[in-house]
Amino acid sequence: MDKCNVCHNQYSPDCDWNQGRCPMRPPLFKIQPMDPSKRHFYVSLVKSGIRIIAGIALFRGDYSAAGLLLISAEFLGILEELV
Repeated sequence: MDKCNVCHNQYSPDCDWNQGRCPMRPPLFKIQPMDPSKRHFYVSLVKSGIRIIAGIALFRGDYSAAGLLLISAEFLGILEELV
């Protein structure tokens, strides 16, 4: 077993250092840092709007329009990663 770098005790899963956030325990999930780019945010909003409209088109039975909208949303997703 490893020893904790902070409390120098044996690492255990029930460590309550700093309200249960033991530095030796791996996090349950990693949070990505927030993207400061406003353009990325706005492209994401437009992409979500297009997907909602595509869902409405699917609900109404207009499959070709829904397909075109979903394809355009994917292109916006690529653009979103570039800005």
